[in-house]
Amino acid sequence: MAQYLTSANGIAEAIRGRRGTLYCSRQSRRIGELIDLAKQHGVPCRKVSDKELDRLIPGGSRGYALEIHGSPAAGPVSSLEELWLRAGNFSLVAVLDGITDPGNLGALIRSADKFACDAVIVPRRRSAGRDADSLSRSSAGAIEWVPLLETANISRVLKDFKAKGYWVWGADMNGEPAHQTNLSGKTVLVLGREGEGLHRLVRECCDGLIRIPAAGHVDSLNAAAAAGILMYEARRQQGFPYGKL
Repeated sequence: MAQYLTSANGIAEAIRGRRGTLYCSRQSRRIGELIDLAKQHGVPCRKVSDKELDRLIPGGSRGYALEIHGSPAAGPVSSLEELWLRAGNFSLVAVLDGITDPGNLGALIRSADKFACDAVIVPRRRSAGRDADSLSRSSAGAIEWVPLLETANISRVLKDFKAKGYWVWGADMNGEPAHQTNLSGKTVLVLGREGEGLHRLVRECCDGLIRIPAAGHVDSLNAAAAAGILMYEARRQQGFPYGKL
């Protein structure tokens, strides 16, 4: 079954990262920019009517859509085995324990891209990463550049990471302050469900629990905000090893 992206930012990143087919039914400055970008990257463009585009995109569009072919480019990592093979001394990975809100997942992936995470790992079941268009939209296209890997068993994969030399830290309000925890080596950050936190078995697989020191009146940050802060802290301790970081 064909899949289509409908957000301008998501389409632009997908054109840069993988081949597809751009469909346009109108003329506008934004559509012109997408057409120019598609030509630069060898992505074919098709002029269609509004009626035809509405048939392809139930619920309508803004006059453009990208039919995506294959999976996001997302660099050289397409499996855990490749991740472990290529991991350097400053490898940083986020593991999500049951985050089901697509907006939260998308925002988290944007942070993962900004802080050069090697991958985001989600459970094969009870995850928000199924709908390509929603994830592209909520991540502003960052999903094209961050490997999103699935696993059948979060607890087992955390044990595998530990066997590969990673330290595994679970985010928890009762943990040690993140800035007082050594995050300078190969690090896995585990984030759980809002309000419920980590599952017991997942918590038990962590080397330790960390928290973000905070004030205020609301009990906790959402998962995406917490992930961004913890990713920053890990990269800070590592000396911002990648480029513009």
